[in-house]
Formats: sequence, structure tokens, C-alpha cells
Amino acid sequence: ELKNAVGHIIKPVDSCHGALDLTVPGLNKGTALERLCERFNITTDQCVDFGDGGNDPEMIQFVKYGYAMENAKQEINDNAYAVCESNNEQGVLKTLIKIL
Repeated sequence: ELKNAVGHIIKPVDSCHGALDLTVPGLNKGTALERLCERFNITTDQCVDFGDGGNDPEMIQFVKYGYAMENAKQEINDNAYAVCESNNEQGVLKTLIKIL
């Protein structure tokens, strides 16, 4: 209902654990990463990110190595480079150790 009422002004997205993010349409974690890459002159092949919530699809799709957490929503898994262990099992840390 909220999306239908205000979606043209602000985009409500589930960000996990019952939280809700309100973002400006067209601005998201993916566009933030795009700006960071431009600012620091790095490519998407040089980036790794991790996501599990409704506010992460654009970020996961933007970089080459976008990891979905094992406990992620299916939308994240479908667009991820790979799936790593869940947050509860230190999936980010374990994956970064493997990469580095």
C-alpha cells in the first residue's frame, strides 16, 4: 500500500529484519557503488559486495563479485555471482579471507 501511495516520490524497500528503507527512486546501493568506483577510478571487477535484503539487488548486480548471503532473499540469490555462508556463520569474513 505504501509503495502504491508514495512510490513515485520515494521507494520503500525491505531491508531485512522487519526494517524498511525509504530511498529516492533511481538512487540505491548500486548507484552509490557506481559513484565510488568513478571517484576512486576502480572497475566493477575490482569490487566485492555482500547482500541479503530487498535493498541489495542493484548492488549485487552492479559488481562482478556480488555475493548473496545464504539467508538472502531469492531475488538476491538469482542475481549473485555466488552464495556464501549466512551472517550467523560469519559468511562475509570467511569469503573475504578466501578472496584475499
